[in-house]
This record gives sequence, structure tokens and C-alpha cells, in this order.
Amino acid sequence: MDAVARPSRGGRRARVIVPIAVIAAALCWVAVKSLTGNLVYYKTTSEVVQHASSLFGERIRLGGYVEPCSVRTSAGSVSFLMSDGATTMTVVTSRAVPQDFRGGAGAVAEGAYGRDGTFHADDVLVKHNDAYAPVVEASSMPTACGG
Repeated sequence: MDAVARPSRGGRRARVIVPIAVIAAALCWVAVKSLTGNLVYYKTTSEVVQHASSLFGERIRLGGYVEPCSVRTSAGSVSFLMSDGATTMTVVTSRAVPQDFRGGAGAVAEGAYGRDGTFHADDVLVKHNDAYAPVVEASSMPTACGG
């Protein structure tokens, strides 16, 4: 009788482990590539001004405080000054801003820094604390800007 050569136990294990490792590596590569394409980095106004030449056109999140009395609305766009306490930058968006957006509020604007020195935001988010209160009508809100 001829003896049939059977694969060793280690050979069978390798035939299972190698394809699983290749599949796992491919899935990890796909996950890393998809995440790196969607990362948006958070910067302060000082960091943007300091690294302006390398940030033109790059999608970032600009964080800081909306300067009081700086919010201007005209022709479907909103412009305001954002500051981190050291540097102030003009931000412009053509999208609607949140209802609780106002001067003095902490905000994050997502968009790109333009060569004109203005941050062009696609989205504006307002930082808030956990204390929620009913919305105050605009006509009854005190104005500190004198206008």
C-alpha cells in the first residue's frame, strides 16, 4: 500500500493563518486610509496665523471665542471676528449659524483658511455648557454693542 502524504499539522495551520492575516491587514489598511482622508484638525487663531502658508486651502477646525459686537449679517452671509485671546481672525460663512451664536460665545468653525487672510467656514458650531435655558426673544435681549 502506498502511503498518502498528508500535510503536517503546521502546514494546515499556515494555510488558515496566512489568509486570515492578509485579510486582517487589508481591512486595517482600508480603515486607516479612510480615516486619514476624513481627519479635520482643530487649530486656534494664533496657530493658523503662525502657520498660514502651510494651511492655505487645508480643511481645519478653527476654535476660539466670537468677539463681542463683531457679528455682521449681509446678503446671505455672516461674518465675525474669532479670537483665542492673542490673535483675532475674520471668519465668513454663507450657511446659517446656530440659534445660540452670539458675541462672546465659544465657537468652532470648520472650513479653510484663504489666501485673503479670511477663514471661509462651511459650518459653525457653538460651544455651550450643560445649563440649558429657554430661548429669549431677540426683541427682549439686551444689546451691549450700542447699535
